Amino acid sequence: MASSANNRDFMAQNAMDVSSPQCKNLLHVRHWLFYMRFLRKILTGWLLLGTLMAGFYLTATPVAGQTEQCATSLGQALTREGEELSGALEVLSWNIQKAGNVGWADDLANFGAGIDLAFIQEASVQAHIPQTIRENMYQAFAAGYTTDSMQTGVMTVSSSLPSVHCNLTSWEPWLGTPKATSITEYPLQGRRDRLLTINLHAVNFTLGVVNFQAQFQALTDVLSSHQGPVILAGDLNTWSDKRQAVVENFMREHGLGPVVFEPDLRTTTFGHALDHIYVRGMRAESARVIQVTSSDHNALRVRLAFL
Repeated sequence: MASSANNRDFMAQNAMDVSSPQCKNLLHVRHWLFYMRFLRKILTGWLLLGTLMAGFYLTATPVAGQTEQCATSLGQALTREGEELSGALEVLSWNIQKAGNVGWADDLANFGAGIDLAFIQEASVQAHIPQTIRENMYQAFAAGYTTDSMQTGVMTVSSSLPSVHCNLTSWEPWLGTPKATSITEYPLQGRRDRLLTINLHAVNFTLGVVNFQAQFQALTDVLSSHQGPVILAGDLNTWSDKRQAVVENFMREHGLGPVVFEPDLRTTTFGHALDHIYVRGMRAESARVIQVTSSDHNALRVRLAFL
């Protein structure tokens, strides 16, 4: 009991008077620290919002001069006889999921046999995709997501050397990662016009469709300048009605129509097919979807004839 009394006496003697200058200073310091923490949270929130909005508006605006330069180069390069594509074309389009799953090489060699053009999304440079299809194939690569050990993007593989190759880059506004578009042009045997091909991996994680639409609108000058046949293929990430409507309206505006797959076994999200092939000045003689376990996307194989 004596010990408890002594403790109370000690605490009473050392208790700080709330009206004392020392106590008032301590309260001021605590209030200041509280407001600084609160202000830091507010500033952090605004900084994050500003970063997202900056990405949103940056992505929504095509890079100045990028598409114009590509458009003006079409049809200008000299070609030599024997370097042309000819006849009906065997075409493959496949998101290969960075060539990171077991069996991708065997699958590609199997259903890529005899192709003239391959549109590969999430292609890994380190995977040597052209050689996997067959020897003496040409590649046109547009860099996308890159790490210290791997460089991925979209790759157009062809049996003929392209006369033009240019790249466009869009950005995922939330993730800050690049999404690439590869544009190539090929001379055609016995024709004065040339084939324009567009290999596109569309932006995915967005609020609304502004960024998504901007990626397609960036192709307007190229499609308007080119007067010959066109193939546009890729993983277009059309996982909503609004996204699909953007694509359909854009294609219709530039005279491209979809290749139809029956049965339609294309990979879907929320009930919408993600992968597409659109053409202008061509028609599909055959079209099939190849189901795979070596990627999270099934592959598309078509035979296209010129009109």
